[in-house]
Amino acid sequence: MIFEQAFMALPEFLSGTPFERYQFEGTIVTAFSMAVLQELNSRHIQNPVSLLRAEVNYPIDERKRADLHIDLRRLQLFNDELRSYGFYENNWLEAKFCRLGNSRKPVTIPLASTFLLLKDFIRLCSLVPDNQLQDDPSIGGRYLLHAYQGDPSQYFVFKRNQNKSRASREWISPLLHSGKQVVEINDLNREKTQEFKKCVGKKAGFISLKAGVTNFVHEPREYNDGVYHIVLTRIDDFELFLGRRSFGRKHGKILESGNGYGLHGPKIVNHILTD
Repeated sequence: MIFEQAFMALPEFLSGTPFERYQFEGTIVTAFSMAVLQELNSRHIQNPVSLLRAEVNYPIDERKRADLHIDLRRLQLFNDELRSYGFYENNWLEAKFCRLGNSRKPVTIPLASTFLLLKDFIRLCSLVPDNQLQDDPSIGGRYLLHAYQGDPSQYFVFKRNQNKSRASREWISPLLHSGKQVVEINDLNREKTQEFKKCVGKKAGFISLKAGVTNFVHEPREYNDGVYHIVLTRIDDFELFLGRRSFGRKHGKILESGNGYGLHGPKIVNHILTD
C-alpha cells in the first residue's frame, strides 16, 4: 500500500530537474526510500524513519539481505477487507537498478542482469518470513523494484542456446509489462552457463515457480538515456516447486504440499541460492 503510493513519485526523484544531478550517484533504493518517507510524512506518522529499514537480514540466513523493509502495523489500518486487495503489514523489497556506463553500454553484462533479477524474484518467494502452516494467513508483502535507464530490453538476454536452437526465457516479459501477469519459471534445468551457476546457484535448476504478480509501471513516451523504465512488481500468489514438493501462497493463505514443507522448503531454497 505505502510502496505502491510511493512508487508514483519515482519519475520525479529519478528524472526531475531538482534531482537530475544525483541520478548516477544514488541508487534506486535511496530514491525509493525518499519517496516512502514522503508518503509517511504526509500521513503525519511520528518518527517515520523507525518504520523503514534498509539492508535488512532475512531471518532465515543473515548473509542474505533485503534492500528495504517496512512494518506498517503502527498505522493500525489493516482489516480483512483491506488485505483482500493484496496488501500486507510486513513488507519486504528487493531492488535492481540497471544503467549505462560511459561507453553507453550496460554496466552489468545483460546475462548477469537477467539472472540477478531472477534470483531476487526467487528470494522474495522463498526467504521472506511468513506463517508456515497450510491455510494460515500470510503476513509478508513481497515487492521487486526494478528500474532501467532507457529501453529495458538492452539489459536482458531473452533467449538461450538449447538443442541446436534458440529457446525463449518466457519469464522475463511478464515482469516488464503493467497489470496482472503470470510468471512461469519451469526450465531452469536448461540453464547450463557458468553465469547462471554464479548468479543464481549451482543447483538452482531444481527450482520451478509459478506466480501471479501485479506490475505498476512508469514508461516514458520515448526512450533515451535521461529517462527510466521503472517497474514495481508485487507478488500476489505463488507456488515454488522442488521436485514434487511445493510451498507458496494462494488467495492470501499459506500453501504447502505436505505438513512442515512451508518451513522446510524455504530452508532448502536458501541453501541452493548464492548470496
